[in-house]
Order: sequence, then structure tokens, then C-alpha cells
Amino acid sequence: MPIHERCTTDQESQKATEENIEIIEPNPAESRRLLKKIDMCLLPVMAVSYMFQFLDKSALSYTSILGLREDLHLSGSQFSWANSVYYFGYLIASYPLVMLMVRFPVTKVLAISLAVWGTIMMLTAVCHNYQGLWANRFFLGTAEAALAPGLTVIISMWYKRSEQPLRQAAWFLGNTFAGIIGGMLAYGIGHVKAIAAWKAVFLIFGAATIVWSAVMLFFLPDEPSKARFLKRAEREAAIRRVESNMTGTKSSKIVWSQCVEALCDVQAWILVLMQFCTMVANGGIQGFGSIVIHGLGFGTLKTLQLQMVVYVFQLIFVLIATIGSSYFVNTRTFWMAFDLSIAIVGAVMLRQLTDSQWGQFFGYCLTMAYTPNLPLILSMLSGNIAGFTKKMTVNAMLFIAYCLGNIVGPQLFLEKEAPHYTTGFLAIMICCAISILGSMLLRGWLIWENNRRSKLAGSTSLGGEAQLNDGDQTDKTLIQFRYLY
Repeated sequence: MPIHERCTTDQESQKATEENIEIIEPNPAESRRLLKKIDMCLLPVMAVSYMFQFLDKSALSYTSILGLREDLHLSGSQFSWANSVYYFGYLIASYPLVMLMVRFPVTKVLAISLAVWGTIMMLTAVCHNYQGLWANRFFLGTAEAALAPGLTVIISMWYKRSEQPLRQAAWFLGNTFAGIIGGMLAYGIGHVKAIAAWKAVFLIFGAATIVWSAVMLFFLPDEPSKARFLKRAEREAAIRRVESNMTGTKSSKIVWSQCVEALCDVQAWILVLMQFCTMVANGGIQGFGSIVIHGLGFGTLKTLQLQMVVYVFQLIFVLIATIGSSYFVNTRTFWMAFDLSIAIVGAVMLRQLTDSQWGQFFGYCLTMAYTPNLPLILSMLSGNIAGFTKKMTVNAMLFIAYCLGNIVGPQLFLEKEAPHYTTGFLAIMICCAISILGSMLLRGWLIWENNRRSKLAGSTSLGGEAQLNDGDQTDKTLIQFRYLY
């Protein structure tokens, strides 16, 4: 069916109900067909959107070996702060933009965000000192703060809880493809002679982002009831298929009691701790990846090629963890701990194998094993937090931790230790170990809470008469709600 098919408004859906239009429950084959249709129409748009965010954010790393540091006369600490200041902007904008997505259609907020940050990206080419670069990076962070939280919410509106880890990973893999494509593009642009290669990177990446914002606005629906690529009956089926999640649907009303509940939720704070520790590793590895590989003795263009290999490893780690957590029930926290353990091994190899160039490079590849934890943490958010305002508040808490971790991470990569950064990789090992403990603590807490609820309800399962969350209730108020772990 053409994607341009006219959507049915909420009023039309109500009219259909009043006119007693029969809606037939889809059989398993029809359900699979509907899921496939939703996947094909949503996930590519979401993945490409996240790809552009990662490309634009990572451009600073690529250009660090294409003349940017020399042309702007950046010291090591000034370059570190250029990485960190991006997350100050992200931090400040996170909660306001999340609240905008409560009040206004999610997709509209995201599309405007893409257009604004694409423009800011292009303006990076006119920076001529560290002050201008810092200001540019700050505003880039504010503009990009909406995307990941928004994509997380879209997944929760369209997919069952068992389906969410793979779908969170699907858009997150835009990150991986950005690393591969970005490396190839930066390699090609590195041969440009007409203007400085680093300026060409920012101009090309920024212009492409602006074009994509229009594509996203046209093709990504605000919610299932407004999906133009679905027929009326399919829209109704898409809404019904996620009712068993009991996590509620999109609400445009801010419920302040849900904000308070989010701030008092033990699960939320454990996730925040894990997010912060994981992002300390991310801030250092992503910001200094090119410098670290270049420092192992590889040439400039060879370094950009090897960056692609690193992201192939990331692709493998993400697929293994998210597919595994989807097919083996309640193993998400186990996969988190497993991923972080591999990252620790990689950091140890980077610190210790100083006489082996390729051994250190392989260790760097293994440190990327921490990356599946972001989509897994986001799947815990979308699957375990009910109530739209509460979900968006915890969403903001997680991305504030995301920002703080990414601010701290680059500061631990000390200029005097370049290119081996022993302090930075020691910090990564410590943070990954703390996050492993957090994942086990979270698992124990959620199992205990599920058992407590089962005793109160007098049943260990939801059963056929499970209460549906059609009134924007939170997981705390739904005694039949069971947490995934």
C-alpha cells in the first residue's frame, strides 16, 4: 500500500467505534505481517536519523587528524573540552526537550531538531579558534538532545515489551553504520584539496542532515493512530497489540505526581548509575578513538580505515546481546554484565600489550563491547516504566547521566599520557566494574519486586484478566505489572 495513504484522525476512529464498525482480531499470520510492515516503515527512518546524529557528533574525532587541531591551534585540554562541552548543551536541553515531546507530537520535535543541528554543523566550518568551536559544540549538543529519547518513546508506543530490545538495537545500529560510513567518507574527504579537509567534513555532514530532516518529517508518524502507511483496521490492530505492555500510550498532559514517582524509583536510579558509568567509557573512547589508533603507529588514512573495523566489532556485539536478550527471557542484565566484562578485557589489553601494535588495536576493538548496554538500558526504560510523564522523566534522567558521563570521560584522557592514556583506560575498567555490580543489583531488586507483587496479587502471572493501562497509570500503581530483567 502506498505510504501516502491518508491517515485517520482520532475523531474518525471514534466515529468508527460509534458506527459499530467491526474490527477483527488479526490471526498470527496477519500479526506477523503487520509487525513486518511496521518494522519496514519505522526502523530504517529511525536508524538513519540516529546515524546522522552519530556522524555529526563524531565528526570532531575524525577531523582531529585532518588538520582541525592545527588550524584552530588547539591544545590537548582544549580539544578535550571541545568533546565535553557538547554534552553540557545536551544536559541543559534534555529535560526541556523531553517535556516538549510530552506537549507536542514527537516526530515534529525530532524533525525540527535535525534541521537545526544540521545548520549548526555546517557553521563549524567558520570556526577559527577554540572559543568558537566550544560555542558551536555547545549548541550542537542542545539541538541533538531530543533524538535518542524521542526514538526510545516511539519504540515503546509501537512494540511489545518482548520485541523492544531488538528494535531499540535496530535504530541504535545507525551508530554503527555511521562509524563505518563516516570512516569511509572521512577517508575520501581527506583527499580534498579545494578547502581544508576538516571543513569539508562538517559542511557535507551538516547539509545531508538538513535534507534528512525533511524525509523524517514526512515518513515517520507521530503515533500509531496517525500512521499513513497503515489502513484503518491496521492502525487499530497496532494500538491493541501493545495494550498488554501496560505502559500506557502517548499523553499530552504533564502529570507532576509521575515526575515525583520517577525521582523516587529505585530502578530508575540504578539505571542512571549504570548509564553514567558506561558513558564515562563512551566519552573517552569516542572522543579519542582516532588519536588512540593513530598513536599506535598507524598513518592518518590507515587510522580512518581501521575505525571502520572497530565499528564492525560494535555491530557484532550489539547484535549478539540484543538478539540473545530477546530470545532468552529475562537475561538483559546478564548480557549487560557480559558486555562490560569484555570491555574490561579490552582496556587491560590496551594498557598492558605495549609491545604489540595489533594486540593493542584488538584490545581497543574489544572495549567497544560496552556499546550494547545503551539499547539494553533503553529497553529496560521502555518496557519497565509505565505512565507517559514518568517514562519521559526517567528518560531525561538517563540522558542527563549520559551527558555527565560523556563530560567526565574525555577529561580522564590526560594530554601528558597521549597516545596511550593509561589513566583513561583505568577509569574505563573501574566504571565498567561498577556497572556490572549495578546490573546484578538491578536484577535482584526487580526479582524481589516481582515476587512481592505476586504475593500481594495472589498470583505469579498476569493471567487472562490482566488489567490494561488505558488511563496513563504508572507501573507502581498497576499491581499486576511485572518487571523484565
